Amino acid sequence: MKKISFSILMLLFYQSCVWAAEMSPVLVELSERWAILKFDTARDQRREPLQALAAEMEKVVNEQPGNPAAMVWHAVVLSTLAKDSSNMSGLGLAKQAKRLLEQAELIEPTVLDGTLYTVLGSLYYQVPGYPLGFGDDEKAEQHLLKALDVNPDNIDANFYYAEFLLHEKRFQPAITAFERVLALPIRSNNRVADAGLKRAAEAALSTAKKQLQLKYDNQPEFPHSF
Repeated sequence: MKKISFSILMLLFYQSCVWAAEMSPVLVELSERWAILKFDTARDQRREPLQALAAEMEKVVNEQPGNPAAMVWHAVVLSTLAKDSSNMSGLGLAKQAKRLLEQAELIEPTVLDGTLYTVLGSLYYQVPGYPLGFGDDEKAEQHLLKALDVNPDNIDANFYYAEFLLHEKRFQPAITAFERVLALPIRSNNRVADAGLKRAAEAALSTAKKQLQLKYDNQPEFPHSF
């Protein structure tokens, strides 16, 4: 038991070191502000602060050319803004985020512990499909699974894959995936975001269980053979 606990501790320490090595102090500060806006701020009060944050992220990308972590974080902020925006303006922001992620992928695909694939995968299943947008459920799952391949214990990767499964009405796998999110420890360097994802996972888990029960309730009775 002590060996297992020590191994988990060392894994979390290693992941924190990798994350810190990729994140400049300014990116750390901006990412913490994003987490507060995303998870602890009402949606109708966060648009202007998010727009200001996106502008600051863009400045960092310009000041640190070739830094994939900066590109991914700029894409994260743009993706959050896209979800809060009207259809057409939101689609434009999502496309901008996708371009940034694809540029970062050419430099370092596994940057930020697979976050690139998590964000890109979530965009693919939330954006409308052709001809309006680039949405594609098959590509969404491919990218989300890539994120889990990079780190199976990443809370973000597990949450957004679970959300995708719920989106696909694959209720039982979604329930299992959300339960995994709730079982994972909160990372010391990502407390606000991880706590927010766990709250979202609890609500989504309840929804998935209700939808699964409803599906069973609506099943026709098995026909008798006599």
